[in-house]
Amino acid sequence: MKTLRLSNFGLRGFVGESLTPSVALDYVSAFAAYIERGRVLLGRDPRASSPMLHAAAVAALMSAGCEIEDFGVCPTPILQFYAPRRAAAGAISISGAHHAVGWNTLMLVGPDGGPLDPAVGEQVLDGFHAGAFADCDARFIGMRREVRDYADSYFDTLAQLVDAEAIRAARYRIIADPAGGAGCAFLEPWARRFGVDLITVNGDPTPFPARDPEPRPRTARSIASLMRPLGAAAGFVFSSDMGRVSLVTEKGEPLSEEMTFALIADHILRHRPGPVVTNCCTTRAIDDLAARYGALLIKTPVGQAHVIAALRDEAAILGGEGSGSAALAAFSLGFDGFLVMTLVLESLAQSGATLSERARTLPRYAIVKRSVPCGPGEGYRAIERVRAKIERETSDRWDETDGLRVDDEDGWVHVRASRTEPRVRVISEAHDRGVAEERAERWIHWMEIDS
Repeated sequence: MKTLRLSNFGLRGFVGESLTPSVALDYVSAFAAYIERGRVLLGRDPRASSPMLHAAAVAALMSAGCEIEDFGVCPTPILQFYAPRRAAAGAISISGAHHAVGWNTLMLVGPDGGPLDPAVGEQVLDGFHAGAFADCDARFIGMRREVRDYADSYFDTLAQLVDAEAIRAARYRIIADPAGGAGCAFLEPWARRFGVDLITVNGDPTPFPARDPEPRPRTARSIASLMRPLGAAAGFVFSSDMGRVSLVTEKGEPLSEEMTFALIADHILRHRPGPVVTNCCTTRAIDDLAARYGALLIKTPVGQAHVIAALRDEAAILGGEGSGSAALAAFSLGFDGFLVMTLVLESLAQSGATLSERARTLPRYAIVKRSVPCGPGEGYRAIERVRAKIERETSDRWDETDGLRVDDEDGWVHVRASRTEPRVRVISEAHDRGVAEERAERWIHWMEIDS
């Protein structure tokens, strides 16, 4: 049975096994009890299970007396954008995001549009486990209202943030792959707003992801093969919730998803230096760029909630992760693929460079990512074995912001137990790929997990 994964800003599980309508009903009921009949924005993706979970969420919110503004099929970052602008007590996004077929998630959003504050999320979890819900009698049952035609205002605000005229003047042709997800219907309006000639791949909403929905070079191959023949300036590969993006150059080279945030950081810091937030296992290119522009770099545990919490608390201007995610505090407290796509084109238009030329200006490292299956609880014991090995056989010092990380002049290695799957994730980065791979394999050997 696939494990239900609970956090202080959401839950995810395998539909029909760990994630059922009754689980969703109880979880949303706990959230509704906390916000005390407040206004809640609700959105979902087109996955087959999302209407079922959406119905459970509506029932839970109405029974607690909440006012529901239902955005229907809506990308998660757009729902996050609107939470503070519609004076909502919170929002719920139902989306499989970057997860494979069969999985789905309920993400809880706070009134500022960021993932639910961890302290609040812990109270919601306590209510979920205790069954502490707040049902109303018939006089106070909540109401549901459909929200339509909201994309224009979102794109208006985005256009005011960037040099929209420079993007329009460049008349770029791009290829975008939204994986048949929540962003499909929003790409054409975005393209019209910025004068972009848009070609889509997997551009129709589907009940099952049209491809592996995690943006990586391996999922960019279909776009990569089209770049030169179609004369496209850039390719964008999205997660199905539009929160993550990987890039493909005009030459058909799929860039590592790690390079997405690096390119955005370089572009933003070049014009408006300020504090930057990323997690503790994002490419060292971000460290190099922060040093280049004299910016304070703040590192957090892995996950959007941790990055956004630091972005908020430290008054930073930019946050992101090596998963292909970025958030700009001046715009929204959510990882936003539309924002990333627009900033990439702004960078190209203002510099007059191609995407491959821009990529060459960034620090480049070879990064190796491994995912090792393990039993429940085994991941933490494996990390302890790695720590013991380091203590006995090396003089390396480690960082424990999230899991275990060791740095040296040439690169770093990081290991942590996944919060979403029964796996241990190992990331190794160095100037030379062979060195990065050798270090990753050495740490995997030290973990002593029976495969």
